[in-house]
Formats: sequence, C-alpha cells, structure tokens
Amino acid sequence: MNRSVSRLACGVLTLVLTACPLEQAPPPNAMSSFKVTVLGVFERVGNTRSALPVVAPCVLRYGSQAAVPQEAKGKEDCRYVIPRGEAEFDVEAHAVAIDGQPYDDFNGSVSFRVVPGDLPNNLRARWSLAELGQVKATVRAVSPYGEARVWVEDAPPRNIYDGGVVAQEELPPEPVAPLKRTFASGTSDPIYFADQTLQSIQMPGELDNRGSPFSGNFVMVGKNAGSVPLQQNCADDPARNGRDSLMVITGLDPAGFFVTDISACRVVEQLSDNAGASVRAANVEPPEPCWLTAADGGREENLDGGPGRCNISERACTRRSQCPGYSPGTFASIFVYNYNFPDNLDEGDLLFTLSGGIQEFTSTTQLVFPSWTTAERVRRLPEDQWDKWLQYARPYDITGRTCGQDNVEDIYFADALCGQNRRNLKLESLESGLVRLRRVRFPKRFQNCDFNANGSVPFFCDNAQGRVWDTCSFDAPEPEADRIERTCHHDCVVGLGENAGTICSEQATFRGFGQYVVEMAAPGPSALGLDDSLPQRVKTAVARLYVPPPVRDAGMPDAGTGDAGEADGGETDGGEVDGGVDAGIDAGVPQNPSTRLTAFFPGVQVAVTCDQPAHYRVGGSNVVASAADAVIAPGQIVRVTFDSANSAIAFQAISAQATCTVGQSARTRINLMTRDAVPELEPDCNEADPDEERAKQCQYLRGAEFDVIGHLRQAQPARPRWIVLPRAPDDLCCYPGPGLQCPRPIQPCP
Repeated sequence: MNRSVSRLACGVLTLVLTACPLEQAPPPNAMSSFKVTVLGVFERVGNTRSALPVVAPCVLRYGSQAAVPQEAKGKEDCRYVIPRGEAEFDVEAHAVAIDGQPYDDFNGSVSFRVVPGDLPNNLRARWSLAELGQVKATVRAVSPYGEARVWVEDAPPRNIYDGGVVAQEELPPEPVAPLKRTFASGTSDPIYFADQTLQSIQMPGELDNRGSPFSGNFVMVGKNAGSVPLQQNCADDPARNGRDSLMVITGLDPAGFFVTDISACRVVEQLSDNAGASVRAANVEPPEPCWLTAADGGREENLDGGPGRCNISERACTRRSQCPGYSPGTFASIFVYNYNFPDNLDEGDLLFTLSGGIQEFTSTTQLVFPSWTTAERVRRLPEDQWDKWLQYARPYDITGRTCGQDNVEDIYFADALCGQNRRNLKLESLESGLVRLRRVRFPKRFQNCDFNANGSVPFFCDNAQGRVWDTCSFDAPEPEADRIERTCHHDCVVGLGENAGTICSEQATFRGFGQYVVEMAAPGPSALGLDDSLPQRVKTAVARLYVPPPVRDAGMPDAGTGDAGEADGGETDGGEVDGGVDAGIDAGVPQNPSTRLTAFFPGVQVAVTCDQPAHYRVGGSNVVASAADAVIAPGQIVRVTFDSANSAIAFQAISAQATCTVGQSARTRINLMTRDAVPELEPDCNEADPDEERAKQCQYLRGAEFDVIGHLRQAQPARPRWIVLPRAPDDLCCYPGPGLQCPRPIQPCP
C-alpha cells in the first residue's frame, strides 16, 4: 500500500471514531455471588423424613449410623448412600457483595440446581424467595450421586417441558424495572455420595417401572484394576454388606450383552412412595423367616414369641410378621446396547468397569455408547470352569405373584397379562436378569389383526372402572379402523370372543417383532412345575378309599341289638363280626364314596393334580366319583374348563388316601421371543401342513409344555408388556404331550 492511501485510510478511521463515541460500560452489579451452606441431608419416605444414611465403611468406623458425627457425613471418606427416591438438602444461602461483604439489599427469587442429579418435576420446588439477602429452603433432588453440589442462582428456574412449558403461574416474580437479574450464583462445598452400582442405576424411587432415575446421564460403574474394588453397601443385607461388586456377563445378543451384579444387595420391597402410591396388601412379598436365637447356631422357626433374628436383615424379632419382605430380584442387571455383536466377550466373563449413557428403550433401561474393561476371560480357563461366575446368576421363577396378581380366590380381569400394572416393581427388580418360566404352553392359533396392512396394530389398556379392555387414547376419539383392530388384538391375546379357551397370538406382531404370547403355569404344587405363589387360588381335597358296607348273614344280629347295658360294656358279639370290617366302620372310615369340590364358575380353567392315584369326575354340584371314572396318576396334570352344566369335581381314592389340588388359572400370558436363540423353532405353524414333517413338528410343539430360561425385558407398548429372551436352544426344555415327542431341537426336561 502506498503512503497516500495509507494516510487516507487513517483519516477515515479517525473520522468514524470521532463521529461514534464509545458508550461507557455499565457499573458492575453490587451483588456478585452466594455463599451456600448445606445444613443437613435427609431422605423422605411417605410422610416420614429421616437423616440420609452413610455407607457401610463409615458405619463400621463409628459403630452405628446414629454414632456418625454430623460433621463427618458427606465427606469423601464417609459418603452418603445414593437415596432410592428424593434427597432433601436443608440449605442456607447469603448474598455476597462485590467487595466480599454480605449484601443485604437483595430481595427476590432464586433458583436451585443440584449437580449431578435432577430436581423434581415440579417447577414450584425449583425456586424460593430471598429476604434481606438470605435464603433458607429445602432443596429436593432425585438420585444425586458422586461429588455433588447445591447451586443457588439469581436466575429464573429452568422450564420443565412435558408436552409443553408448564403453567406460568408457577414461575417466580421477575424483578421490576429498572432492576434486572444479576445471574449471580454460588455453590456449596462438595457433598459426597456413594459410587454408582448397577442397582443404584436401576432401582426407582417411585412405584413406577417405566424408567431409571439416571436416564439421560452418563454413568460409570466399577473400579479399574489396581484400585480399591467397588464394594456393596447393604443396610438390609448384612451378609452381602462390604462384598466386592462382581459384574458378570450373563448373555450375548446380536446388538449387545446382558450384565448382572451377582453380589448385589437383596432389597426390602418398597410398599409405598412419596406420590401416595402403594402396593396392594394381597400382592406383598411374604416376610422373611424369624429364627429362634440358639446358642448352638441352629435355625428353627420362631413360633412361640421368643427372642429371634430375621433371616436376611438380622433384625431382632419375636415373630415372622416383624421381618421385612424382599423383592424377587436385586435391580442389578442391565442390557448394554453395543449396536452390534460384542467381540472378545463370552458368557460368564467378569468385568472391572462399565460406563456409558443411560437410555430407556420401551421402558427397558440400557447402557448406550458403552465402554468396559474385562477382569477375567473365562474361556481361557479349563472348560469345567467356564461357569465360574455364571453359576451364581441363578434364574428366578416368574409366578403369578411376580406378575402382580393378588393372593385371593377371585381372578381380576387384568391378571390375564403378566405385569400389566406399571407399579409392578417385582418384575422391574428382575429386568435384564435371567428368569425362568415353568410349564408354559405355546399358541394354538396366530390371528392377523392388521387389517389395513400397515405393519402394526393398536395396543389396548385396562379400564379399571369398568373391568374391561379399552382404547389407550384417553384424550381423543378412537378411529373406527383402530377400534376394529384393537378389539381383534385384545380378543386374541386375552382370550375373548372366538378365542375364548384357546391360546392366541397376534400374527402381525410376531412377524414384525418376533414376539409371541405363551400361557404361564396354573396354580398348583411347585414340585410339578405349577405355581404355588397364590395359595388362595388352590383348593385341596383329601379323598379316601371307598369301603362298602359289610355283607351280613341273615341270622346274624346287627351290632348294637343287645340291650344298652351290654352294648355299653362291650360284651356283645357285634365287634367280633367280620373282624376288621366292623372295626373300620366303628373307627370312622368314611362311607361317602367321593370327596367333592364345588362352586366353580363357567369358563374357569383349573389344573388338577393328585399325590396318589384317584378317580375323578366333573359334573354338577352333586357329582360323585366312582371306580368307573377316569384315573389321575401321581404327577399328572389334568386341565378342566367348567361350563354352565359343570361346576364341581369329585375324587375317589384308589389306595387308602389321595390329596388332590384344584388350582384356578387366570390363564396368564407373557411374551416370548425365540427368533435369535432357536431360529428353527416355528411357533406359527400348521398342524395340517402338506409337508408331513412340518405338520408333525407342529403337533409336537403345540402338544407340549416348556420350561424356558431367558433374560427379562420390558416393552411398554407390547401386550403383554414383558418379554423373555432365551439365549440358546438349551434354555428351553419340553414336557411332551401324551404319545408325542419334543419338537426339534428342544430336549425333554430332566
């Protein structure tokens, strides 16, 4: 650039600067920050608030929870436990001026944050008013963890989006001009909470099984090699308290793998939450046993009210009702979504660490964008040690009680679907873990309800007021096309209308997602693979051998025909006639030829068993069984469906005595998916298939009952909502139907 041009540019710049003088910066705000002090940390269960416990190592150091000094709580070496629900922080904050002195002129609203953690989904709980520069409030946070801090800010609270911004009247008042928000903020000192475990990730604080409290957060579970291992903190399970966390791979999937912490704490069943929800009394898990305290360490049930100890919690007790009941699972399993088959991992491997983002997929909690470090590769060990860790991940039997059914005689209409209620935390405690189904029966029919061929059918919901299945579109009219498909769908799955009495699965759902409906075991003896969790739905009859009246000689006087004095003295010949026959009659051998169970309603299906051979007969209220009737053998299961003409069943023993059970079945359905584990198994088959071999295999499949082991997953839109996914063909075994075999490649159950 030449000098003249340079001088011209400088002149223009000088002119511009002279014409547009700079405005002076506004003076700094008088308030610069907040000094935040946490006075205490609490947890609330229902209407009760108590101090939040600290972890087990700190308790051991001081002797008890009550003995831990307040100033020690929340420090790095004395961490708080991760609360199951909301934690409450009693907070005091003081405004601070720019010169570091207290600032007493601040009167306005402040908002709160807890990091890491979430505030409750209630906008009014996210802010408070300050007066003369001071704020005293209780800040609630959902599941804080790790190194947490409470923030206080001169700022509006963050909006909550749930179908739109919440009501504006819940927002705090904004400063009136010329006052403005300063956005000054301050944080508390660190408050340390326990390290994450698979259990803390999965265990909800509310009676709602649809999500994890850490959904949307990044988490890391476990410790790297060479550091102090992650240890369990079990307030209600002393036997597992302080044990090292052991994360075992329980199964591989085309898109990831399943992990279970086999040393996780057993969890006392949650019976209520802060929202007012509660578990029905008839569906509560039974309390653990109360053992008598014995000097020799013996274990005898405490029945006389003496001093004792609860089996798991080791609480003092004098009777079983004083001990808690425990959830079926430990909330300590998770599916790791790896987007493809995980290389270099095998079933039974042990992990050091596991990290990633928490996501809900159809209400199944999973870890996404994962990473992990492996502690032990079991396939490098001798083959007989491949189950070194996996043997401790024992499958849990899903029963009617696990599905949420009440232990009462009456069957509720929603019992037809396992786990329909969203408050069911029994199944949630088992989510992504290994479970077992006993004696399930496969569909007899696949019905296509996708009449418009769009690849899906509407799902249905239970209308508790009318005890009927209805639309899930509660706030909008249901299109007629949807109503037709929905009605077809629930009639098939639940067993109504033309599908009454049969097992039906919707065909479009099976073809699109690979899942299909199976019917679970009926109530009855667990030794036969039936469900003994609902004893009120099982009736018991004790049948005895029919003893016909003795045949007497025409000239022989009947017993007792002598005078009263001789009869009372026992000097007549009556007791000697035909020896043991008369003795048996006098001893009270029943003359009723059968024992009868009555009052079964039309449509009720029952499973009948006897421990000894017995004759049985179904009929009206006066039905009688005789030696001419069919025989039920020990271990045999006979299924009977009552109708308007038959409301009772009678038994007659063949030997001296037979104890028979009649279990009323809710015909409960659950979903199964075998497409990946056993691709050659074809549930949607045709017993009249022109191919003779396919027809025969279909007859074998539909005539058999199966025990199934697999991982449990939730799918909220599905009906039923819970799905079991076997891992391989040997996760299934079969009880062949009469005169039939097991379908290929399934082997008979041992």
